[in-house]
This record gives sequence, C-alpha cells and structure tokens, in this order.
Amino acid sequence: MIFILPWLSIFAASLFALMLLMNLVRKNTSLVMLYLAQSLMLTLALVLLSYSTGSTGLLFAALLTLVVKVVMAPAFLLHMIRKYHGHLSAASRLNVPLSLLALAAITAFTYAYVAPALAQYGSSSASILFACIFGTLFLMTNRRGALAEIVGVLSLENAVVLLAALLGIEHSFALEFAITFDIAVWVAIAAGFLTMMYRQFGAIDAATLEMTHLTEEE
Repeated sequence: MIFILPWLSIFAASLFALMLLMNLVRKNTSLVMLYLAQSLMLTLALVLLSYSTGSTGLLFAALLTLVVKVVMAPAFLLHMIRKYHGHLSAASRLNVPLSLLALAAITAFTYAYVAPALAQYGSSSASILFACIFGTLFLMTNRRGALAEIVGVLSLENAVVLLAALLGIEHSFALEFAITFDIAVWVAIAAGFLTMMYRQFGAIDAATLEMTHLTEEE
C-alpha cells in the first residue's frame, strides 16, 4: 500500500486540477471531456488499488467505472449537446478572476480547517480531495447552465469515491455497483429534464432562457 501512495496522490492532484479547469472552460463539450478525463483518473486509481490489495471486487468496480463513467455517460451527454445544440455554456455568475479567487479561498479554507482533522490518516491527498469536493460544489452554484450542474454531480461522486479509498474506507464492488446504478438513473433523469426544457423553451441553458424572457417582456 505504501508503494502506491505516491500514485494515489498524483491521481488526487489530477482530479483537483481537472476540477479547476471545469470551473474555467466555457463550452459544455469541454466540460464533458474534462469529466471523462477525471473519471479515467478514478478508474486508474481503482485498478492500482485492486493490484496492491489483490481485491477482485475493486477490479470489477474499476471496469464498471470505465464502462459507465468513461464511456457511456460522456457519450450520452455529448449526444444530448449535439441534439439540442448546447455547445456554448451559460455564463458564470462570477467572472474568471473572481472564480479563481473563490477557488483559492476554498482551497485555503480546506487546508486551514479540514486538513488538521485529517492528519490522523497520514494522507495529504485527502485535503486536496476535500478541496476538489468543495470546488465542484462551487461549480454547480456558479455556473448557470443545466448541463454544468449535471456534470458537477457526476464529478462530485468521483472525488468522494477516491477520498473514501484514500481514507481506508471499505470500497467493495457492491458499493461501486450501487453508486454506478445511481449515476445511470441520474443521467436518465437529467436527459428527461433537458428534453422537456428544450421542447418547452427551445434551449437548455438558463441564461438563454432568461434572455428570451427579458426580450419577450420588452
């Protein structure tokens, strides 16, 4: 296990870096591709954990993650974007400099108040994953696009799963299957929501809907 800790730290840092990029990109297609890359990092981390612990369940969990989170979910979301012409995302509530400042404050808060409580686990990567979780929550509140919130929920689960692995919480195939099933249900519900939104308003971005409403009032 000691041998794989540096690699797990690299995967944790990768998830955090990809979360930062998610907060900065403007296109929904870029957002989905970053989620795909993040899910791939999680898959590799689970494979590494399976190899080090000899757990067959973790290997099946990694394969399930690869199929659902790396292949199926991104492909489905990209299909929705193409179908409903949602290539450009809605604007963020904060501009890029303010968003970076907010993310820096979130990271500083995590290392100042959360990291001391995690010192007993001896893993510095846990703090960066908590920062990743808080940063993903910021993404969901800062971005107005409906698809950004969907990807935010999926990305949040990635950080939680890797955090559980780093903290030594038991992570079985049954647990990963249940989480993956929840993701499949969530994606199906989100697809239905986007379909109804497009049929009703002709757009899938909240900012576009707001602008249309203002134009109609004028």
